[in-house]
Amino acid sequence: MNVDDYLDLYNYAKSLGDAEWQASIAESLKLLLSAPAFSEEDELSTLWGRFDRINEELKQLFLNMRAHADSTRIREWEEKVWELKMERIVVSQHIRLRGVRA
Repeated sequence: MNVDDYLDLYNYAKSLGDAEWQASIAESLKLLLSAPAFSEEDELSTLWGRFDRINEELKQLFLNMRAHADSTRIREWEEKVWELKMERIVVSQHIRLRGVRA
């Protein structure tokens, strides 16, 4: 997450009146800002690595679903596939934003 994401969450927590959550978000933001900065290349490389790991997890889930079609875990695997697909969309959007050079 970036600074804007943390600030959005902080404001949301404030609107809910959740002081504990606000404090937690503020602490996380402090840690983010105190961490050494990554270069654009490092961030892009990290994003591509996450994209690849998501694809590997998806591949394994699909193999499990094919091999164990009668398993009681099918619903659990389908839910995980959906979550990973949504995460992959977010990661690919971040890649696209960082990969575009003006």
